[in-house]
Amino acid sequence: MPAAANPSSRSPSPPAPPPLAESPGPRATALINVFNNALEATLRKCSYSSFAACFPTPAKYVPESLDALWRDFTGKLGQVWKAEFDNILTERKVVQSLNSLDQCIADAKNRKERAELNTNGGPVEVPVPPHTLPPSSLRLAHLIPFLEQHSALLNSQLSATQTANTELLSAITAQRAEIEALVRSLDKVVHDLETSAQMMGQDEVQSLSAEIREIEEDMKSR
Repeated sequence: MPAAANPSSRSPSPPAPPPLAESPGPRATALINVFNNALEATLRKCSYSSFAACFPTPAKYVPESLDALWRDFTGKLGQVWKAEFDNILTERKVVQSLNSLDQCIADAKNRKERAELNTNGGPVEVPVPPHTLPPSSLRLAHLIPFLEQHSALLNSQLSATQTANTELLSAITAQRAEIEALVRSLDKVVHDLETSAQMMGQDEVQSLSAEIREIEEDMKSR
């Protein structure tokens, strides 16, 4: 199986084609003209003499009525055919398709002219026909634009996630620093309490307690 082409070495995807015009281009106009000419030629074949030959009795006795019928018949027949043709053009998007073909041909001519100008009179390198490309290249040609689009989307989501993680890390770091400050404050309070407890156990505090007990006993004895 041929080696797959390196995606990084491939030329960028061509820009999206411009929207197709609704008005008929050269080929659509030619198709409409061909139909109109064929319609007129067909209706001309259905002349009054040919029509009257199919109805000899009315043609003999009421030619004016038959002539009016012939004109009404051919007129309505032409309208029906024209309406059917217009419906086909609309349903099958014939005008847009032919305009797209005109655009493709014009683009090909422009590319050819640019290639001839870039060679400065030298031989023009003929591009590889798409039908001769290996399956891997055709597969990549269809997949790379899709993969590039989704890669850009994933990169955007990854960047947003990284930004959110950075903000979350900053918040956690600030909270940890606040907790450490509170712990240091609590340690200081505990240290002060321990120091006070040690002072309460000294001799001066004990003698003061003894004096207080004596005063209480003296007051009780009275």
